[in-house]
Parts: sequence; C-alpha cells; structure tokens
Amino acid sequence: MKQLHITYLLLILTVCGSAGALLAQQRSYADNYYYIDALNEALDKLPEQVAADSLETLLLKWANTKDKELACLLRIKKYEWQAYNHHTNIDTLEQNINDVIAYATEEHLSYAEADALQLAGNFYQEYHKQSAALENYIAAYRIYSKFTGEEYPAKQANIYVLGSAYYRFEDYDNAVRYLQEALTVTRAKDRNLYYTINNTIGLSFRNSGRYDSALWYFKRIYDSVTKDNAQKTWIHISEGNIGITYFLQKRYAEAIPLLEHDIDTSVAHNQVRNAAKSMAIRSAIYYRNGQHKEALEMLDHALRMCRTKSFWPDYPLAEEIYSWLAKVYAAKGDMRLAYVYADSALTAKDSVNSRNNSLNLAKANEKMSYMQKKLDEERYNERIKLDQLALSKKRVEATFFFVGIVVLLLVVIFIARERKRSENILLNILPEQIAERLKKREHPIADYFENASILFIDMAGFTLFADARDPKEVVSVLNQIFTNFDKLADKHGLEKIKTIGDCYMAVSGLPEANPHHAEAAAAMAMEIKAEMGKYKANDGTPIQFRMGLDCGPVVAGVIGQRKFIYDLWGDTVNTASRMETTGIAGEIHCSDRFKKQLEGKYTFKSRGSIEIKGKGMMETWLIV
Repeated sequence: MKQLHITYLLLILTVCGSAGALLAQQRSYADNYYYIDALNEALDKLPEQVAADSLETLLLKWANTKDKELACLLRIKKYEWQAYNHHTNIDTLEQNINDVIAYATEEHLSYAEADALQLAGNFYQEYHKQSAALENYIAAYRIYSKFTGEEYPAKQANIYVLGSAYYRFEDYDNAVRYLQEALTVTRAKDRNLYYTINNTIGLSFRNSGRYDSALWYFKRIYDSVTKDNAQKTWIHISEGNIGITYFLQKRYAEAIPLLEHDIDTSVAHNQVRNAAKSMAIRSAIYYRNGQHKEALEMLDHALRMCRTKSFWPDYPLAEEIYSWLAKVYAAKGDMRLAYVYADSALTAKDSVNSRNNSLNLAKANEKMSYMQKKLDEERYNERIKLDQLALSKKRVEATFFFVGIVVLLLVVIFIARERKRSENILLNILPEQIAERLKKREHPIADYFENASILFIDMAGFTLFADARDPKEVVSVLNQIFTNFDKLADKHGLEKIKTIGDCYMAVSGLPEANPHHAEAAAAMAMEIKAEMGKYKANDGTPIQFRMGLDCGPVVAGVIGQRKFIYDLWGDTVNTASRMETTGIAGEIHCSDRFKKQLEGKYTFKSRGSIEIKGKGMMETWLIV
C-alpha cells in the first residue's frame, strides 16, 4: 500500500513538473483549467490525507509564481476539495472562499473570479443556503457569460447549475432560459451533461403544462441515445418521461409500452423511485380501462418497493400512489380501504403544502440572516475605517465618520425592511397570535375550542375546467377567486386555514373565540352564493361552488419541528369536508347541528337522510 501511495505521489510530481516547464510561457486560462482538471484526476486516486498533503505541497511550490491566475486556481481547487471532503470547519472554509473571491477581484483575474464565485454557490448549495447559492451563481454567470466555451471550458456545466437552481425554485421560465443557453455553448463534449440539460428542460416544460415542448426534448434524448452505446441508461429515463407525458395528454395506448419498458429496466437497475412513478401511471391506465385487479397489484408492488428505501416517504409520490389506491378500492366497492387511502393521500398532500409553505418561510428567514451577516461585516469594516481616520486630520475624520454613519443607517434601514418583510410572510402563513407564541418559543401549540364553525368551498367540475384550459389561466382564475374569498373572510371575521388545489378552507371562532361563529360562517357562505353569478372564466364560462358547513369542537395548533402550518383536527373538520364533497353546485350544504345553531335566523331546505362517507346516514340541510 505504501508503494502504491509513492506511485501516486510521483504522478502528482510529474504533473507539477509539466506545469513548471510551462510557467515561463504565457498560459491561457484554458491551459490552466486543463492542468487543474488533470491534477484533480490524479488527486482522486490518492488516499484522502495523501491528497491533502500533495495539494498543500503544490500550493507552496507555486505560491510566489508570476502566474497569479494559476496560483489562485490552485487555492480554489484546495477549497473545493476541502468542501467536498468536509475537511475544514465550515466558517473557516466560508471565509477562505470569500477571501479568494476578493483576491481574484482585486487582481482582475476574471476567469478565476468566476470560478471562485461558482465555488461559493456550490458551497452554499451544499449547506442548503439556497438564496446565497443562487446569488453567487448569478454573479459568476455575469462574468463567464462574456467568454466563449473555448476560453472558459466550464461554461456549459456552470450555466446548467444555474438553470437547475431555478428549476429547484420551480421558476421554470428562467430554468428553461438558462438551460437552453447552455445547449448553445460551442464546446459541448460531455454527452451525459448534454442529455441531463435536455431532460431538465423537458421536465420544466412538463411541470408547467407545456407537454408538446416537453415531448420534443424527451424524444431528442431518445433519438440521440439510441445511437450512443455509452449512454444506454438514458434510454429508459427518456422512455419513462415520454410515457408519463403521453399519459398526461391522455394518449394511453402510446404510453403503455414505454411505461412498461421503463418499469422493467428501472427495477433491474434498482432505480425504485423512477420505477414507482411509472408504475403509478401504468396503474392509472389500468384503472381507466376497468382493469382494477391489475391496477391494485401494481400499486401494491410499487408501495412495497418504496417502503424498503431510505427516500420513503416521498410525499408527492406517496400522494400519487395513495390517491390511485383509493380510486381502485372505491371502484371495487371496498369503501373502508378506499377511505383509508384517501385520507393517506390527503395527509401526503398536506405535507407537500406544508413543506412548500415552510420553504417560503425558510427563504425569507434565510435572506434576513444573510443580510444580518452583511450588516455585521459593514459594522466591522466601519470600525476599521474609524481607526484609520483617527490618524488623519480632524476635517477628514469628521467627513468620513459622517459618511460611515449614513451608510450604516442605510444598511440598518434595509435590514429592518427585510425583517418586516419576513414577518409579513410569517403572518401570511400563521394567525398573528400563533406567530407571536411561536416567536416566544412556545411549541408545540395545541388549543381545544369547544365551539367553532368550519367552511369548505370547492369549485364544481374543476377537473374538466382545468383540463380544457392553459395552466396559467387556471391559476389566474383561482387566484382571483381565492383573493376575493380572503377579503370576505376578513370582512366576516373568519380565519383562512389553507387552500388545497381548488378547495378553500376557513374557520370561524378561533384562534379568538366568537359566540356568533356560526352566523359569521353562514354570512360568508351566503355572500359567496349571492355573488356566484359574477365568477366566470376568461371565455365567459360560469363557475359554481359547492360549500359545506359544520360546527362543534375543534383542536387547532402547530406541530412538528421544522415545517410549521396552522391546522385543524377533529370530527367537525371531517364532517364539514364531507358536507362540501356531497353538496350541490351553487348551494350551501350543512349538518343538522349547524342548522340548530342558526334556527330561526335562516331558511333551510331538508335534503333528507343521505349517505356520508365515513359517517353513515346523516340528516343534512341546504341554506336557502
């Protein structure tokens, strides 16, 4: 083993000697890049400590070289290696990266500055500081976008990283913009990167409902990879993506063979998440064709595979599998299991929504934390300036002191605005009283309310409405409707809890008790019913709602460690939801106990005893 280490070290020294022979020549950044790339391959073959020692030896060898760019790139390589191998304290590494950015900027080493900023973005990405990562990626792009692929060999890969960052933020327009630019880089020899970029563009188009564009990119991969013997893995990836897109377009006959081939190949390669996604879609086609037994067997198989893997629970995938299980069991007449899986799907969907809300809150808090650090740096720099000014003339001292105070005040004002913006985001997610309790570290929060009224509102025929329209129009219509509902909730004193797809949920009587909770909830529902005629799509199609009401005891609060959402639990919530799902378009459907709360105040029309899922036969009413 020792002899092997010596052999590797000789390889490093050979690379060093080759570079040293070229130091007398004028080297381009591309030359330095390929030297660093060769060095990286050599270091990868060494044990971790030997690699660290060898890299340190190189840094000492060229610390005083006239080729400042090469010396700077070696420093960047050292910090990159330390970041990926977790070899240095995080705070120290962050400071070192910022120092090398400052050095490259001061020495006008544009290529190295772009590399250092890209490294900073990767560093923050590694430690889940998304906004700081994106900020550095953009700063790097502003520099290297001026260079050609030959001048800056990492250009295509770096633009891909920037586009992928926007993809993770679900900003698909910007993701497509940068990823398509990455494909235009003239130096494009990495076929795997080429396929990855095309695949991410296809996913961006599919996630934003532009299926034809998505298919074009997925087929582009498939057509190319069938000729590329070194990249066969991409065949089943592209087949699966084409199959899923065909399903979304209701082209089931074309989707089936692609999905089945993707399932077989993914299972063979132990790519369980990919296999389960395609199995859920294939089961959906079985279900639509009335093949309930086959659908159930495939869904059960997918669920069993997923439960053995560390990525489970994957909430979006879980929601999809549980939803189809509920539909299949309902079609088979097993309503008990259908109800169980429907509730599991709803729980998974709530987890996804909670994660998204928490992500927005985390982004705001992260930005505030990042700006606080900037303020600390400004204060530190200001103290240094003041110490230096103390040695100057009094007039200069006073002038610079005044400028420093103005700068400090502007930064403080900016931080205050950012903090206020973050608090506003928090108050958009949680009621004010709950937010204050959380800030005082009261957690978990679980409050019992003896009397509250729950209102559910759902758009009738939403699936057909959405399928026939562009997704942007659907989102625009829902935004207008829910914005108006928010205003009505404020008017009548209700607390908005959440929206799930086209469903809107609000409560009266909490977090502040209201003895007239039922009247307030009914008043909001009646006003929505009275104004229903004004709700129309852009093409004039009328929009109607089903509304469900119930009242009774409720538990409300915030639970969990990281993903905060103010939510409600209890039989009253479930009954109100069932009132909405079994209601009539354009009408307000309520339980018998809700009617008794408003006896003599509204006119009610009996619906008789009807079957309510999970509740049995119930006497229900329409408010007219």
